[in-house]
Amino acid sequence: MNTPTCELLDELQLPLVNKFYKRCRYSAKAGRGEKVYVLRDQSGIVAAVRLEPKPQGYYFLRSMCVDPALRRQGLGAQLLKALTPLLEQTRCYCYPFDHLQAFYAEAGFEQVPSETMPDFIRDGLLRYRAQGRKILLMVRPPA
Repeated sequence: MNTPTCELLDELQLPLVNKFYKRCRYSAKAGRGEKVYVLRDQSGIVAAVRLEPKPQGYYFLRSMCVDPALRRQGLGAQLLKALTPLLEQTRCYCYPFDHLQAFYAEAGFEQVPSETMPDFIRDGLLRYRAQGRKILLMVRPPA
């Protein structure tokens, strides 16, 4: 595999990332207004993540996905590293699965207790947990 490059998709390319998510059997859909970043090599998109801007001035990192055939090769870390300049500018939250805590910690995210969070952040976490998902609340503070 050649070295993938990171790029920000424009809204006209969102169907490409949605097709990638579907191919990976990932139930996510990129929407207008989001910043959608992908790693792409000669075969196409190999990893994707969405940054959803929130009116309160922070981002929510969502739908991080690496092609299942290419996992554990550092592509997810490469994608997050490419986003570092953007992530250093503003606070960014995410709800990762608990087994990914160390992965996100490597990218500068810290686990935070849900009790200390405003309702609009805590409510999403509680909804996911009520569905039986084993997830955490993590935040990457600005630099």
